[in-house]
Amino acid sequence: MTLVRRAVATVGVVLTLTVAAACSGDEEKSGPVVNVPGKVGESSKTVDPDDLTTPQDEYNDVDREFVKMMVPHHQQAVEMSALAAKHAKDAAVAGFAQRISDTQKSEIDVLQGWLETRDLPKASLTPTGDHATHMDGMLTPEQMDELAAARGTAFDRLFVRRMIAHHEGALAMADQALSDGIDTTNRGFAADVAASQSAEVTRLQQILQTL
Repeated sequence: MTLVRRAVATVGVVLTLTVAAACSGDEEKSGPVVNVPGKVGESSKTVDPDDLTTPQDEYNDVDREFVKMMVPHHQQAVEMSALAAKHAKDAAVAGFAQRISDTQKSEIDVLQGWLETRDLPKASLTPTGDHATHMDGMLTPEQMDELAAARGTAFDRLFVRRMIAHHEGALAMADQALSDGIDTTNRGFAADVAASQSAEVTRLQQILQTL
């Protein structure tokens, strides 16, 4: 399930509720449980909602920086996809770019909502300060210009290669959020990024082999 679908019910909520039954002697209890993503290398765990102690003001610097960086990171993917809408020759490249654009535009809204509900300033759509030079996978202005100037199959190949690198940067950022973040909602988002963009990297590599 993508984050976009999870965001339909409520902005930023990415926890999955299931119904579980637990037996103790002859007594049987049932009720909702929450699947919480584990840290890197660890499995997720099932938690009773009453035991979930991460209110929306309980976050750390890793959580905040992940969200602030992921907004411009997603925005650049949207801009790259807009170039594909104009210049892609291969239908698979064009279609993939459109899906990336639709998904990441919606996720930007979710990320901005995470900041807003915690009374934090909205993130800039363009990298600023240290983020401008220390964000994994971001294309430089010169690389974006080169992509914008490419045409035909040359564009398709360059777009796919650079989107793979861009996604791999997002995966590195998600790994850090999962490892060191404490906000449950944010770590759920990071887990979703890790799963969805890993799958997209595989698909992009397959497309590249056909170009």
